[in-house]
Amino acid sequence: MRVLFVNSRREWQLEWGGDSTQVVQTRRALERLGVCVDVAEGELRLSDLAAYDLVHVFNIQTALTGLRDVLAAKEAGNPIALSPIYWDMRHLERDATKLFPRGWSLMADLLGRLHWRALYTARTLKAAPRRRRVHRAAKQMLALADVLLPNSYAEMEALVWTFNAASLRQKAFVVPNAADVLPPQPSDRPAGLRLPGEYVLEVGRLEPTKGQMALLQALADVPSIPLVFVGRGQETVYGRECVRLGSIRGNTFFLGEIPRHQLGYIYECAKVHALPSLRESPGLATLEAAAHGANCVVSIHGPVLEYFGQDAWYCDPSDIRSIRSAVLAAWAAPRTGNLRQKVLTRFTWHKAAEMTLAAYRWLLGLGDSRDDRALGHGDAAW
Repeated sequence: MRVLFVNSRREWQLEWGGDSTQVVQTRRALERLGVCVDVAEGELRLSDLAAYDLVHVFNIQTALTGLRDVLAAKEAGNPIALSPIYWDMRHLERDATKLFPRGWSLMADLLGRLHWRALYTARTLKAAPRRRRVHRAAKQMLALADVLLPNSYAEMEALVWTFNAASLRQKAFVVPNAADVLPPQPSDRPAGLRLPGEYVLEVGRLEPTKGQMALLQALADVPSIPLVFVGRGQETVYGRECVRLGSIRGNTFFLGEIPRHQLGYIYECAKVHALPSLRESPGLATLEAAAHGANCVVSIHGPVLEYFGQDAWYCDPSDIRSIRSAVLAAWAAPRTGNLRQKVLTRFTWHKAAEMTLAAYRWLLGLGDSRDDRALGHGDAAW
């Protein structure tokens, strides 16, 4: 079987995100199962598609480019698998603006000084025409795809509700996100790094949606708990403000972007991983931290219950008191290992690849039925 992967977010290799990890790790795991996978660079051309049994498109959040990919594959006669990587994010800009309303521009600063709602309203009105175009393009992508591979049942239902398309359920296979255990090696310790023995960790680029500033504010008066941040973005307005708050708080470490092979060491030493994010599905960094045994604080947004159940601590990322309460509870609790075991048995890239391959075989009519790996069979799917 030959498959062509296409990420509709063209900068996915230059600006790494969860969709980038999903593309790369799914490809590696499928290749270990004997599937030949190529990754497209740039726009699809009809002449490039004849060699493939199907085209797998990722990401409807950048639907204006993604629709062109889907239409090209459809014109070439290729069956299309689509990983939407979608979540209902109408709350996102409102809450991000509320948490960090000023500083991106002179107008943002002026409106933010009036009230965060003034800035939110101005941004919403400005973005409305483009959002309508993206919504229409995303709906067309979903309709044209031959099989959908959402990362959770909750994501599937969000798609049905947002796009008013109940028929999407009949062609959906839920394929969960996954994590790798990155065994720490002595040589992986970043040179010159001096960290406390245990700490609260957050891995993710510094931006309002990830909630680093909210985490700093939540623990501002508890400097005895070390805070460690890993991720790029210190040079941004938001990043500089986070660094300033960390300097005032003390016992706070910003490590910048860490090579992936060194992350195992960072995860292994974390007592708590906190991700008070406004947008995750459910958070690859949380899955990785859980696989290394950390107690995990997660947002109430996204398909968190399907992944973490009652083995994590939940917070409202727009409520500083909620974040504080969850982090302090996770810090005080012993490491149980329950979430680690769940990740290692249910949420591996190998398992995700097996489920993806089952969807491919169903799509190509190769004999697999829509058994308990398909949507509609409850927890048996995982």
